[in-house]
This record gives sequence, structure tokens and C-alpha cells, in this order.
Amino acid sequence: MTQDRLARVDAQQATEEQKRVIAQLGEGRGRIPTPFNIWLHNPRLAEGMEIIGTHVDHSPVLSEAETEVAILATAVFWNAPYVIANHHRHALKSGVPEAVVAAILDKRRPEGEHGRFGVVCDAVSDILAGGSIDDVRFARYDAVLGRAVIAELLVTIGYFTAISLGMTLHALKPKD
Repeated sequence: MTQDRLARVDAQQATEEQKRVIAQLGEGRGRIPTPFNIWLHNPRLAEGMEIIGTHVDHSPVLSEAETEVAILATAVFWNAPYVIANHHRHALKSGVPEAVVAAILDKRRPEGEHGRFGVVCDAVSDILAGGSIDDVRFARYDAVLGRAVIAELLVTIGYFTAISLGMTLHALKPKD
């Protein structure tokens, strides 16, 4: 049995910096999301992650389903069971087709999706595959999605890479 590695910050005993970030989380999220129990030990980092996380949660350029494709694919890439379980549910609830969710969970590139959603699926797969993306594919992403969406996908994948790694390092198990 793994010990409880997540050292939660008690709001009553928090430093002034931690209390400030906890208040920001309350305003932006209404709660302290689990990963922030990791980041609050470094309040300045937690503050930056809160800004990014709140932005990702309310993306002005990605639909909820597009965001969930990026999140779930990132969690699967990093083999993060807690994040996978949580965002498997969110992906289906947001309208991501079951076939796309199944492909992501099987570590396959989603096939058969068309339009902008299909291009988002392709871009996420290419970004997570690492290496370079050829000019033809990049031009397609730029033409269909635009630079703001490309930037948003990169930040979403980066943010959820940090969450996936943190949750796995701290051995958090999926909630039932």
C-alpha cells in the first residue's frame, strides 16, 4: 500500500502567500482542485498555475470537447490513472464521441473525425507524438485552427502534463 504522499495545505495554518492563492482559487474555481495541494507548497508557482488552469477551464478558443481531447490524450500519454479516470468521464459528458475516447484510451490516433474537431484530434496526436511536424501538416493546422488554437493546445497539453506527472508522482488513485 502506498503512503498518502499528497500533503494537503491546511487553510487555517497556511502562510499568507498560500492564503492569498487559496482565496484566488475560491474566486476562480470555488474550491481547491486536487493538483493545487501539490503546488500550494510553492505559492508563487500555484498562483501561476491557477491563472493557466482557470484559462484552460474556460478556453475562449477551444470547445469543451476539444479541450477534453487534449486533456485525455495527455493523461493517457503520461499514463496518469487519476487524470484518465476523471477526464474519461468529462470527455464523454462534453460530447467527445465514444469512438474517439476509445481510440485515445487505446493509445491510437482517432480516425474518421471530420472538420475542425478532426483537425484538433490530429494536432493533439502529432504534438504528443513529439518530433517535428512536417510543413504540410502544420499548414493544415494553421489554416483550419489558427495560431490562437495551436497556442491553446500547447498550453493545455503542457498544463495537463504537469498535472498528470504530479498526480502520478503523488500516487493518487482514481476516484470511484
